[in-house]
Amino acid sequence: MHLLGHNLPDHKPLKIALLTFYGLSHPLASRLLARLSIHSEALVSDLTEPQLTSLSAYLSSPATTAKVRETQINLAPPGGRALPLPGNKSVVGAVNKGKGKEDPLDELKLETEARRGMQGDIAHLRMVGTYRGKRHAAGYPVRGQRTQTNASTAKKHNRVERRGFATYSLRPCFGSTEIPSPPSRSRILSEVSCFV
Repeated sequence: MHLLGHNLPDHKPLKIALLTFYGLSHPLASRLLARLSIHSEALVSDLTEPQLTSLSAYLSSPATTAKVRETQINLAPPGGRALPLPGNKSVVGAVNKGKGKEDPLDELKLETEARRGMQGDIAHLRMVGTYRGKRHAAGYPVRGQRTQTNASTAKKHNRVERRGFATYSLRPCFGSTEIPSPPSRSRILSEVSCFV
């Protein structure tokens, strides 16, 4: 099945198939399925049309998708009166345990936005001149790995577009004067023959 330009295999669980989107990890895929009320073990082929529509709408523009509204939990035994929750927490507050943590799905960046954000962070490190920025610029391992051996993978992964980040120029700037030309072959031979 095709979803927003990605081929999701029908035989795979949806939680695994969603990992083909750049910027979507295992925990985020699980949260996304929970938010859209899709079973965590559902296969791609088991999706209904409304589920597929809500999934594609959320992945196409996560920031504009309607958020889960906060509703109160009313604890009431059968035939009894409702009991108040301690601290008056809502459903969303109870799900997002922690010290004021926001839901990571609210600020989800996928594909181009995630890549642009990562490249912007690396460009900032290089412009500021941090150690990590210099390691990115040289294509060396950034997180303290050894370089005597086993650095070939890091050299592949730390390549960033280097246009606009050159720290040297190809030829020196001589102002308004002309760039000196290298000596000709005959001049070099004449100077060498003087010493022989």
